[in-house]
Amino acid sequence: MLTDAKNKFQRGLVYLFALLASLGIAPFCVIRYLNGEIVKALVDLAIVVVALSSAAYTYWRGQATQSVSNITALLYSAGSVAVAHLNQPLLVFWLFPALLANFFLLTARTALIANLLTIAAVLPIAIKLENTTEAFAMMSSLLMCGSMAYVFALLTHRQQLLLQGYANQDALTQLGNRRAMDEEMRLSIADFARNQTPVTLIVLDLDFFKMVNDKFGHNIGDIVLVDLANLLSKRVRKTDRVFRFGGEEFVVIARNTPLADALVIAEQLRVQVETELHDPDGTLTASFGCAQLHPDETLEEWFVRADKAVYQAKQQGRNCVVAAD
Repeated sequence: MLTDAKNKFQRGLVYLFALLASLGIAPFCVIRYLNGEIVKALVDLAIVVVALSSAAYTYWRGQATQSVSNITALLYSAGSVAVAHLNQPLLVFWLFPALLANFFLLTARTALIANLLTIAAVLPIAIKLENTTEAFAMMSSLLMCGSMAYVFALLTHRQQLLLQGYANQDALTQLGNRRAMDEEMRLSIADFARNQTPVTLIVLDLDFFKMVNDKFGHNIGDIVLVDLANLLSKRVRKTDRVFRFGGEEFVVIARNTPLADALVIAEQLRVQVETELHDPDGTLTASFGCAQLHPDETLEEWFVRADKAVYQAKQQGRNCVVAAD
């Protein structure tokens, strides 16, 4: 899943920043201490300790939490500002990696605000410079770095959303695909385990759809599938989720819905399909199977029961609704 990949990426960033802090800042702790610069050494040491602590906590949790990212971003920003003020104006350049790091650790908007505050915090250093050109160059370079990082973060976020859409969306019908359905089923199972919230799976399969493709071609078949997807999206409740499982098989996850209520929903959908869905020869129908989630049931077992109910509906003459055992 993309969510797993994203979390893995975030964990990698926390580990990377901890490594960079250890290699790039830890030596300064020793150098400054030996030079008698105790306060500066303590600032550097604090940055390293918090970076390593964030990495250790992330490793222990097995995931990168937003709180860890927030603390890490705050640490780097505050640390770079402190270093700049203690060594002004020579070490203002430490702000550049901090400005970039914020866009990796925070949302683009939050990082933009954090960076503006960080840059504002070193404005007194620029004001104290005797040469106006140097002061302007300092602030301008920081603003340019932050601006370019912001644009890059926005473009990256848009690309991420696009890729997520490709990964979780059926290209033809624009409904969620099997990957998205599995994730929603896992969430429903977890919700049932925590709160005993009933949830029912409604699986439907178009009757004799192969004949539509054989007789009129796949272009007409695709139009029928898109029409069915639109019908389902309009007719289900706002709390329900609709997916294309594959071929002519679709799935509705009816949240907070026991089996009896789901059978009513499925019957309404069956009538609407029969009434509103057509191919060039006329009316089309669908067979439905409903299965309410049972305690300690796996995702696969839950779906198999609903799919078997669809098969029973086919055996009973099609265009009907069957409840799973």
